[in-house]
Amino acid sequence: MIFEANEKFKYPLPRTLSDFIYNHLKDLIINNKLKANQRLNEIELAKYFNVSRTPIREAILKLEAKGFVTIDSRRHVKVKEASEEELREILQVLGALDRLVMELAVEALTPRQIAKLEKLAEKMLKKSRIETIEKYFELNEEFHNEITKTVPNKFLQEMVQHVNEKLQRYTYARIHAFKKPGALKESLMEHQDIIEALKKKDKKKLVELIYNHRVAPLSVPSYSEGLREYFATNEKETNAAKE
Repeated sequence: MIFEANEKFKYPLPRTLSDFIYNHLKDLIINNKLKANQRLNEIELAKYFNVSRTPIREAILKLEAKGFVTIDSRRHVKVKEASEEELREILQVLGALDRLVMELAVEALTPRQIAKLEKLAEKMLKKSRIETIEKYFELNEEFHNEITKTVPNKFLQEMVQHVNEKLQRYTYARIHAFKKPGALKESLMEHQDIIEALKKKDKKKLVELIYNHRVAPLSVPSYSEGLREYFATNEKETNAAKE
């Protein structure tokens, strides 16, 4: 069992226990250490984290709200299955939201902020290798967050954040897809195109670029092949767990 009593956990302040536990379990799910349909037992988790069951319950409820686990009528908790269909739906919504982000950000971004995006793109280029792909994903997220936070619309920012949290469930799937030849190169080119369009304040071009950047990878052969491989493997593991 992955969860055994652990007396070494240290909980950094000012996080609450439930926040710490939530983030720890979330990372295990994102990184595929906890598999789809794997049961999470409150008692085992309480022993593992060396805490009472209250913060465990709070963390589980948050995981359910964010789409990482399911809780059935008998209060059994399982890691939620990932599906290509849900990923496609999430990216479609994110693409639509990012269109509006670009429409507003193009007027709000300053030359200094665009220069920061260029530096992030340079860092992404240096990390665009299989062995550093996780760092590439972190920089990619930072790149898009830098644009979103310039938008003078807090509700839109919250909506984008909410959808991005849903997308986190598919980090491992997307990393697997980006390991395919050509996928990282395509992503880098798209980021450069976005920066150039921001410099020119080309709103029409930006709206097209960002939607394609979010949604089109699903139809890029190398990327979509990687996703199919991931979901096929995931389905086999899920079926094996059910037997």
